[in-house]
Amino acid sequence: MTKQRPLSLLELLETGSLANLAAEAHRREKLTAQIRALLPVEEAAHLVTASLTENGELLLMMDSSAWAARVRYRADELSAARLNVRVLPQTDQSDSSGTS
Repeated sequence: MTKQRPLSLLELLETGSLANLAAEAHRREKLTAQIRALLPVEEAAHLVTASLTENGELLLMMDSSAWAARVRYRADELSAARLNVRVLPQTDQSDSSGTS
């Protein structure tokens, strides 16, 4: 029986499912940066991520509903025929230090 050596992290990231995942993450990072460059600074700061759906819809995830509402009106400026703006669900960010 031949022992196979474990794959390095680099080898794992360059092949198979992890390679596809890494490529998608890179595409989303690039698209998010492009969209941020098109938005006013105040709105760009609240953009969490951007992606394109399978049907060509631009999907933007914002960190609050107020900023999402403002960005919804920018479809023409973003050259998006179909724009879907969503709000990232809020998580409980309780102060873990025990102080109030």
